[in-house]
Amino acid sequence: MSYSDIVLPNLGFGMEEGQLLAWLKKPGDMVRKGEAVAEVESDKATVELEAVADGIIDSILVPANQPVAVGTVLARIRSADESSSPPVVSASEERAPRISPIAQRLAREKGVDLSNVLGSGSNGRITQEDVQAVIGGSTRKPLAAPAVRKLARDHQIDLSTVVGTGLDGHIRREDVEAILNTLSVPETEVSPLAKGLSSLATLSRPEENVDGRREVPISTMRQAIARRLSQSATESPHFYTTAELDFTDAMAALPEGIGVNTLILYLTVKTLLKQKQLNATYENGHLFQYDHVNLAVAVAVKDGLLTPVLQHADDYSLSGLASRSREIIERARSGKLKLDEMSGGTFTVSNLGIIKQIDRFTAIINPPQVAILAVGAAKPRPVVMNGGLHIRTTAHLTLSADHRVIDGMVAAGFLEAFDAELHEFERTLR
Repeated sequence: MSYSDIVLPNLGFGMEEGQLLAWLKKPGDMVRKGEAVAEVESDKATVELEAVADGIIDSILVPANQPVAVGTVLARIRSADESSSPPVVSASEERAPRISPIAQRLAREKGVDLSNVLGSGSNGRITQEDVQAVIGGSTRKPLAAPAVRKLARDHQIDLSTVVGTGLDGHIRREDVEAILNTLSVPETEVSPLAKGLSSLATLSRPEENVDGRREVPISTMRQAIARRLSQSATESPHFYTTAELDFTDAMAALPEGIGVNTLILYLTVKTLLKQKQLNATYENGHLFQYDHVNLAVAVAVKDGLLTPVLQHADDYSLSGLASRSREIIERARSGKLKLDEMSGGTFTVSNLGIIKQIDRFTAIINPPQVAILAVGAAKPRPVVMNGGLHIRTTAHLTLSADHRVIDGMVAAGFLEAFDAELHEFERTLR
């Protein structure tokens, strides 16, 4: 009989841990490959983990509602033997406590009587941490979100010493910040210069009890966005090229039910197939170009921004891309993205054209990509054509590029090629 492991994958740039929220299946359940079996939360979104093979859930190794490191085996699926009968479970076995395989092996090796162990897992399941606590090895891993763990690591705080005030003892950001606020350097170790700087810092600290002011909590997603984009703005030397393009005839020729946003995505894909320098990523000093366009689309959600990825967007027709993009945007807003829609993007489009007052804007590159296209509102504007003044529907497109690997002429060539694809699209629909 063969087994397949369900592991926690990397759900995004720089992810080290995720939060296992809930199991949608239990041991003994039949599953099909691609069927959702659990829900996991990263810094960016909640996603569903899918079965990696057809079979039966053999064991769940990590209970719900706790942080998990990337790469951890969460559960195992065994191949289904349709000719065999289901196992007979005795009444005594039904009353026996549920124990993870790792806990069983550890208890056997250390001679621990599991009948005296109180399980802390889902439905009283005995976990590895429970057995370790009995034998005096290590204590249960502190419960904290990935962003909270990073904050503690950055300030060298041992989370095992922090008392969590959240649900089930979860350590919240406020718990770590409370410790940071109590840390101070002894007066005898502070130099005159440090004292002066400390005085200036005191002046810049937020005042307390200011009438009409309240502190607004910063969501985990917003903190992740801040880290990611700060890194991009710091490490990637951005430069910008802008073009005003005429969409009048193309928009008039669009099939019913397809809007300008889909048209822009479609033309971006067509352009990238010819401008491969921008369909690329720059990772740790290595530049990679891609044969297929995995197009990321910036989507505004509550408390932040997601960039779900249209894998192999170059395989879709205009209508197919319209349907696929609507589907992925809806899932992003409902927090139900699939794993392959969370990463792997090779280029990003950010369209604020839905706000008619936004003529143009610049966007920060989504690392490790090397460029991002920002699209303003398509609306009537005066245009000089053949020596006369006309009112045409135009939009400003601004390309942000990473100057480490992209030069100005390459960026300008992208916008030129985009305009050529736009006019070619008009001709094909006349």
